[in-house]
Amino acid sequence: MPDASDKIRSFIEKMIRWVPGYTGYADKESRRNTDKLLRMHLAGKLEESKTAFDSFVSGLSQKPETLDLLNTSASVTKLLEKVIDRLKLADYGYAGFFDSQKIMEPQLDALYQFDQDLAVAITAIRNKVNNLTPDQAALSSLLSDLQDFDATLNARHEAISETKAV
Repeated sequence: MPDASDKIRSFIEKMIRWVPGYTGYADKESRRNTDKLLRMHLAGKLEESKTAFDSFVSGLSQKPETLDLLNTSASVTKLLEKVIDRLKLADYGYAGFFDSQKIMEPQLDALYQFDQDLAVAITAIRNKVNNLTPDQAALSSLLSDLQDFDATLNARHEAISETKAV
């Protein structure tokens, strides 16, 4: 049951939406929050993959015949940690209200598509980690996928930077 403060908040929200330009601002703020939530969700999915990969590496270190795979495994672990951090700390898809350079909605749509493509890539990485076999070719393939993912993050960052420079 709504109390008096809910009714007042609802009234104020309705009134403020009559202010010219406010609706667009609120929509952009909503997109910014959605962008952040999506990236944190994607980082969480990669953290799950890292946990599974750490378990895989632990198994490698128990078998003398697979010790030669530990160097490549260490590279995979470092790159997984790097891309997880990059996702968590990536630029928001929207400059704040008082920033001098703003990203417009068409660019936001492009960034959202970038993030959706990242989600597809993360699913592929998760599947690869979950089906990983202890051989050099499988580890090298995973490392290559992670390098491609990192390159996609670079492209996303460059897209935001170019938009801000305009």
